[in-house]
Amino acid sequence: MDELMHVEMLNKDNILFDEKFNDLKKFYIFDDEKEVYDFIKIHPGIILLLNEFKCDLEKFFPKGYFELKFGPDMSGTWFDLIELNIWIDEKTFFYGASGHINYIDQKFLPLRRKLNLLGEV
Repeated sequence: MDELMHVEMLNKDNILFDEKFNDLKKFYIFDDEKEVYDFIKIHPGIILLLNEFKCDLEKFFPKGYFELKFGPDMSGTWFDLIELNIWIDEKTFFYGASGHINYIDQKFLPLRRKLNLLGEV
């Protein structure tokens, strides 16, 4: 199924949205579940993006854990977003973490563009 059609289904079907959101909790940790839920409800394409990230996050950061946090725009000059914090061990941090994060960011840039999520994650 095309990603945009999937997003449209998530927009229309609250039960499907809740199911997919709850699936995220099997992999990601939420700083404040309600804030994350409310923001992703407005931008349901984030669910698809986060699901796509999983394989690479597990590959590059097998001992890491991954926290989603709502980041409100306090200045009024930018916009709200979901932060993905990657908590890893010191060795991984010093030996390639930034390169892996850059790789993931670049790999999913086309999907982020397609889902219009360039600044939301």
